[in-house]
Amino acid sequence: MSLDALQLADVLRSSGAELARIWRSARAEARRGVAPGLLDGVVSAFLEGVAFMLEADGEPAAAWRDAVGVVRFDARDRPRSAAEIDAEWTILGAVLDAACEALEADPGPRAQLAAAVAAGRAGVTDLVAGRGPRGVLALPVLSGMGRRVASG
Repeated sequence: MSLDALQLADVLRSSGAELARIWRSARAEARRGVAPGLLDGVVSAFLEGVAFMLEADGEPAAAWRDAVGVVRFDARDRPRSAAEIDAEWTILGAVLDAACEALEADPGPRAQLAAAVAAGRAGVTDLVAGRGPRGVLALPVLSGMGRRVASG
């Protein structure tokens, strides 16, 4: 048996905190030079928006457009910030895709989730330029994006 959109929305809503935790863990492992995650302040709201979008059979872009929270970025290095935020979206997409695969979600809802993540990724440049969704505060910080760890 596979999950339809309404069932997947229920699972995402009830498991949103756990999915956000999984994303944080995966992001920390993959992006060791940046802590905490730049999208950390909006991931839970985005997951809630995705659940609502699935329930309402809404437009996937609405999950990002209606998100609320804070996204940090380095005011001195916007291009690097945009690249880091894009990488965090990629990780979030992978977490959601893995969850859908494990839950045997129907292809339609899976495609809607992928489109919602793609809409967030598409808005990265606007976000660091201060033109993100009205509920998202793009917070420029001058102290960098977090700890920098030498690779080697």
